[in-house]
Amino acid sequence: MKPSVHIPGRPTTEQPPNLGDLAASVHLHHPAVIRSGVTTTREGDWAILAVVEQNTPVPIREVESECRGFPVIYQEDSGRMPVARPAYPASGE
Repeated sequence: MKPSVHIPGRPTTEQPPNLGDLAASVHLHHPAVIRSGVTTTREGDWAILAVVEQNTPVPIREVESECRGFPVIYQEDSGRMPVARPAYPASGE
């Protein structure tokens, strides 16, 4: 997997349409997944973010099947702790 940082798009809806399915999908059970969470695609659709170990081949079939139809964004672990920053600094958020 080529290292890259996912840049989410502004959500197209305030809340995901099927919040229960999305919440259940966030808890991924796969040895290559270090952590997971909720994000959006660049187009603003709700998605699952799966941070995986370095050099993990993706997509991972088992992870995709756990996500109940939500798109999965894979990101390779950088080895550093994530830093919280404003999502849309140009908009004052």
